[in-house]
Amino acid sequence: MTADWRTVQRVLLPPAGRPETLPLYARIDGAAAGWTREGVDVPPGRTVSFGTYLGGVPAATWRACTDVRALRLALAIEGAATVRVIATDAEGTARTIQELAGASGEVAVEVALDPSIGWLWFEAEAGAEGARVRDARWDAPAPARDEASLAIAITTFDRVDDCARLVAALGDDERLRPRIRRVTVVDQGTESVAASPEFARAADAWGERLAVIEQANLGGSGGFSRGMLEGTDSGASHVLLLDDDVVLEPESVLRMLAFAEHAAGLPLVGAQMLSLPEPTVLHSYGERVDLQRFWWVPVAPSLERADLAHAHPDGTPAFDRHYAVDFNGWWMCLVPTEVVRRLGAAMPFFLKWDDAEYGLRAAAAGHPTVTLPGAALWHVPWTAKDDGLDWQAYYQLRNRVVTALLHSPHRRGGRLLADTLAQDLNHLLCLQYGSAAVRHLALRDVLSGPEHLHRTLAHRRADAREVLARRGQDVRPDAALPSAASTTAPSRPHGAAAALRRIAASGLRQVRRAPGPDAEVDVRLDREAGKWWALGTVDSAVVGSATGSGGFVLRRDRRVAATLARDAIGLRVRLWWRWPRLASAYRRAAPELSGRAAWERTYRGVS
Repeated sequence: MTADWRTVQRVLLPPAGRPETLPLYARIDGAAAGWTREGVDVPPGRTVSFGTYLGGVPAATWRACTDVRALRLALAIEGAATVRVIATDAEGTARTIQELAGASGEVAVEVALDPSIGWLWFEAEAGAEGARVRDARWDAPAPARDEASLAIAITTFDRVDDCARLVAALGDDERLRPRIRRVTVVDQGTESVAASPEFARAADAWGERLAVIEQANLGGSGGFSRGMLEGTDSGASHVLLLDDDVVLEPESVLRMLAFAEHAAGLPLVGAQMLSLPEPTVLHSYGERVDLQRFWWVPVAPSLERADLAHAHPDGTPAFDRHYAVDFNGWWMCLVPTEVVRRLGAAMPFFLKWDDAEYGLRAAAAGHPTVTLPGAALWHVPWTAKDDGLDWQAYYQLRNRVVTALLHSPHRRGGRLLADTLAQDLNHLLCLQYGSAAVRHLALRDVLSGPEHLHRTLAHRRADAREVLARRGQDVRPDAALPSAASTTAPSRPHGAAAALRRIAASGLRQVRRAPGPDAEVDVRLDREAGKWWALGTVDSAVVGSATGSGGFVLRRDRRVAATLARDAIGLRVRLWWRWPRLASAYRRAAPELSGRAAWERTYRGVS
């Protein structure tokens, strides 16, 4: 086997101050052991296992997406230990494939990536005197292509401290820092990042490699497109798109770069998401688009909300296969600059669906996305947001429909129109008239043609918030919320018959005259309890926001509900009738809309 190796994954322990994340990195048998970032002390007769989410190698993904067919484990042992290399198969069954008894000093073991291997790791059992395991890494035969380099693109909006911490974290890792040619921070907020002393301290380490661009708020698509276009001028091989409000594991970026160097072709390489509030909980393992409904679905449903303190590659079969994805969220995604030059930047979506649309566009051009297990960051889950109720509901629907017009294989979008109509009716049952009205604005914009996308980019968010305010569906602070007669939510119906009875009762209630706007609120519910089966049975409710602060005041109005129901149906009829012509128009316009010239005109127009 060739002696020319390149490290693709370091085996690390948690950084200082984050001991709660240890189960993601290693499992230590028995008595507590001390550790540093790159080494762990194993007590006599005890075992440390790296059969964990961040400690092991996702061999199935490496084999499926690269030409790597062998890896080398290299580590140093102070004292003596038995080293075992362990692999799982597709059923999650673990087996020892190599064993070195009494190993000491510098150790290296070559492992063939057999097609049956799902996940790969090692464990070390200390001898009678104990042992220290350090500087462990997995190497692969060096690829023919040059070492990948990075342009970082961070979009931020009024998260000055978060952004400063992220820029500092990128510079703290001595192996990652030299690989970064440029860091672009696109500041779209009302508080200047550059004016922050904390940010200035973080920026000092970067010198001329850091640029802060201040521009009007054009959403994630406007910020990331700016960073993508700046990245193509940096000389870097890849642009790394990063959210500002994340906690980063720098090793994950290095793993993504190594994977990109070995991957077949020029794929996009994405990271998975761990929950920031619950650091060992996995929130996203990978996403695909259901082309019938045109909606995001997880590739591995059984891993949603999996607690990786207990779910490990051995005994969790879902880990031990490769999953093909359609896109990766732009919380962290590696995009080759050559792909940006060829395909352009994001569509002018403001937010929502820009990452999914780009993934579908790239795949159609021969650049699939790979979500790399064991490369992750910590982020607040999207389930902790009110994006289906507040102004984001506009973008959720508008961009979903536009993406379907661009990429749906079905002549009239499959089940999309029926599915979104059902969602509108659900909003009406839930007394969420503002959400329905915002969604109707979205559909009218879609019908107006692709030219509206850049034209409305800078102001549609404000327009949507105004619609919500007119309908009384803006989030109010806790002190401004009225009291309610009850806090007991109607129970969820179980079974089809009970659900049909509840739907019928809720429908009949909608045609009754509603109490006046000054009547006492019927019930106060938390966000999770505010579903149709509860809200459809009351005349008014206070529903808490997903953030846990403030809430919505909802009151039934049969005239408003009837008007919105009529509009919901009429807009879908118009979309169904015009779908083929609209799809052609949006597909013709897409290359220009996402191209450099259009984005530069928009940036000049709002500067």
